[in-house]
Amino acid sequence: MIFAHFLIPEVNEANMFIVACPEKRAAMLIDAAAYDRRIPIFLESHNLTLESVFITHAHYDHVSGLAEVIRLHKPTVYAGIPQVADISAQVVKNDAAIEIGAIKGRVVELPGHTPEAIGLILPGMAFTGDALFAGSIGGTASLHDKAIEIDHIRRRLFSLPDDCLIHTGHGPSSTIAVEKKYNPFFV
Repeated sequence: MIFAHFLIPEVNEANMFIVACPEKRAAMLIDAAAYDRRIPIFLESHNLTLESVFITHAHYDHVSGLAEVIRLHKPTVYAGIPQVADISAQVVKNDAAIEIGAIKGRVVELPGHTPEAIGLILPGMAFTGDALFAGSIGGTASLHDKAIEIDHIRRRLFSLPDDCLIHTGHGPSSTIAVEKKYNPFFV
């Protein structure tokens, strides 16, 4: 699997990721905080085609670059809602299959931070958007939403193998084992 991380300091220090299939040269962008010039450079240097974008939730710091990505690459957009930043998206729900070339993944619903929040599980890694962070969880509008978020993280992420990498919407990456043992929301 080909993997890249792009930190976007000027857009709330958001993380964006590219995951690609080395066999079929197909790539997916996870979140689109900005259209960063490093994206086409990375795609070209690895001979990749950006075929899809996965949006974890519709906050500005995850979608501000989506229109430019669509204009330049024409990828399919996957999201938890049908419209993201005025762009039509293919709605994906819990356990929906996602393919990046020969790489098979699945969607997990992670509501709480936003009602439409989703994550992407791929072999050995999970993209959690703003649901689960290293040492924290995403902010919620109410204690009820917080309880929902924590429950979904426990059921849908903490059932993954302990060595599964967690790639978050902001901040450093982590692992399931570290978050289960040290994240204060779960200890």
